[in-house]
Amino acid sequence: MNPRSILRQPVLTIAIHARETRWTLGRAGRIRARGQVSLPPGLVDDGVVADAGALGLLLREARDFPGSRRMLVMVALPAQRCVVRQLELPPLGGKQFNEMVEREIRREMPMLGDNADVAWKRISATADHAVVLVVSLARDVVESHVAAIRAARLQPAAADLRIICAARALGAADGVIADVEDDEVELAIFRRGVPVVLRSVPMAAPCGEPAWSEQLAEELNRTIKFYRDSHRHDESFDGLPISLVGGAAQYVETTGAVASATGRLVMVPDAYATVERETDPRFAVNVGLALKAEAA
Repeated sequence: MNPRSILRQPVLTIAIHARETRWTLGRAGRIRARGQVSLPPGLVDDGVVADAGALGLLLREARDFPGSRRMLVMVALPAQRCVVRQLELPPLGGKQFNEMVEREIRREMPMLGDNADVAWKRISATADHAVVLVVSLARDVVESHVAAIRAARLQPAAADLRIICAARALGAADGVIADVEDDEVELAIFRRGVPVVLRSVPMAAPCGEPAWSEQLAEELNRTIKFYRDSHRHDESFDGLPISLVGGAAQYVETTGAVASATGRLVMVPDAYATVERETDPRFAVNVGLALKAEAA
């Protein structure tokens, strides 16, 4: 198929969360439709879709869901059991470099084995060395999400981590990002566009209770301290706000409890990177996924 014809297809983004699946449909950088469908408890557990057929049916029957016409379908994946590492390697070229990266991943990250899907990208290079970003995600997480999309009679063409999509939507190379949902939170610190810390945290209390905000603040402080302890020379980091996306983002901003506990500005950005000026923080992940399609 002609690559240009692929890019002219509508882009359908799907983000499966623990309690809700959200989707957007658009073309040429514009979101023309969006929607969500609630999920029953237990359908998604620890990032794994327990019943792909049931989730696919919910999508097919959801009001205004685009159906199975020709589209570029992209899926956002959770960060449960995700590993992010940077490898510093000699600056070889071509096939030699690819083989060396694969070899070093097996040597440095043997725990991945056959149980994870691994992707890597060279993010910088000098005359002395090249830096490679390696991202792996548990295979059962990936396969269950793909199966759910296929059960909706769709064929996923590409995927990305939800938190990386959120960062792309924000359009900032540096920041502390919290993708907050009622019962799950993903936290990441980005420097120069690269995730250097990435965590997934299940929430122990219901959103709206003081214990929920206390846990979120504690996890944010722990994440920030971990980065600060290993990057003491990074003086500009202290001025970075905590940017919120996700279904519970506006609640966190409104209460002010997390801002008080972390001592940082905690905010829902006024606008995400423009895809028809989408500003609802619940759809930030979808916006970032759509932007990935535009950049492809």
